[in-house]
Order: sequence, then C-alpha cells, then structure tokens
Amino acid sequence: MTPPDPSAATDLRPAPTAGRRRVAVAGALIAAFGGFASFNLTLSALPAYAVRSGAGPSGAGALTATLMAATLVVQPVTPWLFARIGRRHSLALSGALFGLPCLPLPAVSALWALTGLAALRGLGFGVFVVAGVTFTAELFPPGARGRAIGWYGAVGGAAGVLGAPAGIALAREGAYPLAFTLAALTAGLVVAGAFCFPRTAPAPAATSGPGHRGSPRATRRALRPMAGPLLVEAASTMAYGVVFTFLPLTAPAAPGALLAAQLSLVPSRLGAGWLVDRYGGRRVLAPAVLVTALGTAAGAASHQPAVLLAGTALFGAGFGAIQSATLVLALHAAGDHPAGLGLAGVAWNIAFDGGTGAGSLLGGPLLALGGPPALFPATAAVLAVFLPFSLRSARPPEAGKSGAPPDG
Repeated sequence: MTPPDPSAATDLRPAPTAGRRRVAVAGALIAAFGGFASFNLTLSALPAYAVRSGAGPSGAGALTATLMAATLVVQPVTPWLFARIGRRHSLALSGALFGLPCLPLPAVSALWALTGLAALRGLGFGVFVVAGVTFTAELFPPGARGRAIGWYGAVGGAAGVLGAPAGIALAREGAYPLAFTLAALTAGLVVAGAFCFPRTAPAPAATSGPGHRGSPRATRRALRPMAGPLLVEAASTMAYGVVFTFLPLTAPAAPGALLAAQLSLVPSRLGAGWLVDRYGGRRVLAPAVLVTALGTAAGAASHQPAVLLAGTALFGAGFGAIQSATLVLALHAAGDHPAGLGLAGVAWNIAFDGGTGAGSLLGGPLLALGGPPALFPATAAVLAVFLPFSLRSARPPEAGKSGAPPDG
C-alpha cells in the first residue's frame, strides 16, 4: 500500500489562484453529490432486487460486500493511478466505472451476474472515494481541513438524504429500472465535477518528510499514528453497513428511519468539522462513538416507528461526527505533504469500505439466526468495544511542524 511520490510523477505547480481553487472546490462538491447519490440509490435497492430475484438475505448482503471488496482491492493503487493519468482523468474514470454498470442491471437476475456488476462498480467507487478526500484535502491548509472535509461530507450526506430513501421507495414499488437509471445519471456528475480540478496537484504546504515514501517499513511507520482513528472508522462503518443494508429488510418504517439518519448526518458533518478545527478530533470522537452505538442498537425496535426514528437520527448524528473526526485525525497524523495525504486518504477509505463490507457480509447470517433483536444490539456492542481507541491521540511524524490543529 506504499504510494508513489507524487512530486516525482506529477510535476507539481504552484498553488492555484483563489478563483481556480473555488472552481476546484465546486467540482469536488458536484462529484461528491453525484457519487454518493449513486451509491445510496443502490445501497438498499440492489440488495432488495437480489432478494426479489431469489438470492435471500445472505445473497443480498454479499452484493454490498462484493462492492466493498472491489473497492478495497483498487484503493491501494489509486496514488499510482493519480500519478499516471492525472487527477481529472482518474476521477472521470471512477464515475464511468461506477455508473455504466447500472444500466444493464434491470436485465440481470442471476446472483453471479449481479455480483460481477457490483464488483465493477466497486472498482469505480474505490477510485472515487480516495480521489474526493485526497484532492479536497490538498486544496486547504491544515487548520481549515476540518471545515473543508465537513462540507465535502455534508454534500455527500445530502446526496444520501435523497438517494437512500428514494432507492428504498423505488424498490418497494418495483421500479428497479428507474432506480438504476438514476444511479447511472448521478454517477455522471462525478465525470462533470472531475474537469473542474487543476490538471496537476497544488504545491504542498510543506516539503515531504521521512516515512512517507519508499519501503513497506516506512509505510507501516507512517500508518502507525493513524491506527486508533482508523480502527474506530472501520467499526463505525461496520454499523453503517448493517443499518443501511438490513434495516430496509426488517423495518416497515425503514424509508423514514434512513431519511432521519441522513438528515441528521448533514449538519453533524458540518458541525463536527468546525469543532475539530477548534478543539481537536479526539474531543469530538469519543462522544460520537457512544451516540452512534446507541443509535445502532435502536434498530432492534423494528416495529416501533417512534423509537426507530429517534434511534436512526442519533445514529446519523454520531456517524457523521465520526467521519469528520477520524478523517481529519488521519490527515493530521500523516503530516502536510502530498504523499502523506494520499496515504491517509487511502487508509481511511479502506477502513470505511472494509467496515461497510464486513457489516453487510456478517450481518446476513446473524439476521437469519436471531433477527433484528440480535443483529443491531450485537453491532452496537462491537462498536462500543472500540471506544478506547477514540481516546488515542493521532500525532504527525514530526509533531508540531505540520501546522495542524491539536488533536487532544
């Protein structure tokens, strides 16, 4: 998972002008909306389509797990891809790979074919999520990254507000062709947003330091300070995979519940980003983990709409704060140079997608064995086990030289 040295392959130029930066930020937000809208439209609709096709809960979970597995496979090579074909073309390629496989989905019913298309989409999604985080981080100095990541996440959350409930509603009406067509069209926004970015990366705010290039040992040394935030991130997204994959299969009020989660996630991403810049990520992360665990456990109340709605709103608020805090902590631990930021973006997204895939894959058998009263509280308990890791500080390799805000 060692990234290449971007300065050796991308001919870094001076930082873009303020106007060019605004265009790039607009492109990042357009791409974020399109990519996450496409993801959320199919996150629940595709498993439901698989169940209708005879795959059962385990087959439904396997589709999400396959998408996440393909995402994990491609993410370690994304820095090489960015250096080889550039940022614009990499992001545009991700949108095409993520969107085009949606078009044949209505004509496919065999689980092996659905799995193959999910894997192809996963390759595109893997490039997309690393590109969005890394390119956005490059545009801002360390002291403003919490708010920048907050805005990026909030736009992605807003896409989920529209995409997730729409996917569920269309699936329940049997309108799968419309759901999959919308997923393809929204993925096209990733391609459009890609061409707002500069042709090359902005110049780094500080020169590359040791431990971010070269040997696997150097990569492991660079990853070590990020371990706590990354473990918390993986545990939280395991809960995310469980909630968004299986709640639609167990709760009649799932559309409203997932809408509540997405609605609370948007202001949480924004607010948490501001709090992280002001007070540090660690002070945000611990309470966010507790709130997320409590909201996850509420999924057991599948036939109590009021409890379910309140619980998923808590889940969205806590989960959104975890995303902002863990990502900024990982970037802070990486130091302020392109290779470090790229490594942090890859590692954080691997934690996100690995956790989501694990939740989707392991949740199916547990749901079949014990139903919602077993699945959701057990997932919350796993998340709570990782609470001590949220109390660890993430330190850059050369503490105090990156200009990042304190994390404690």
